[in-house]
Amino acid sequence: MPSLHISSTFTHFLNQTSPAQLQITFATLKINHYQNGQFLNQVQRFQSRIVLQKKPYNDLAKITVLDNLVFSFSFLFQMPGTLQPHIIKMLSLPRPLDHGNLYVDKKKLLLSFRIDAPDPSLCVEVTHVYQGISDLERLYMPNCGMSVGP
Repeated sequence: MPSLHISSTFTHFLNQTSPAQLQITFATLKINHYQNGQFLNQVQRFQSRIVLQKKPYNDLAKITVLDNLVFSFSFLFQMPGTLQPHIIKMLSLPRPLDHGNLYVDKKKLLLSFRIDAPDPSLCVEVTHVYQGISDLERLYMPNCGMSVGP
């Protein structure tokens, strides 16, 4: 598969009216951890996936992170007019995650967020850097938008 621009892939998908979700598999994912501004460690994974979904209201979209180190999670973000390289605030992050941002450009998708803790000195900053789209798959939800029953 030729190298796809990540921002173009996002923009093209989010401008469609299809109720499908888009599973994006990235060649590499680097996860960095920091505490009190000090680097803790880096984990590298291959063939990591996210699912991108356009919500049918309020110009919102949703990303589900499938290959996190501890648990999968989802967040919402306000769709910009175009996905030019700039920082977008993550909305509705599950606890204990907070202070999240999303950055998308041609070559990378960067997620940054904090794992909150009762003691601020124990908070951990996390960044996920996805690069190189290796596969795209449309996921269709059965009965999406249709009522079930008599």
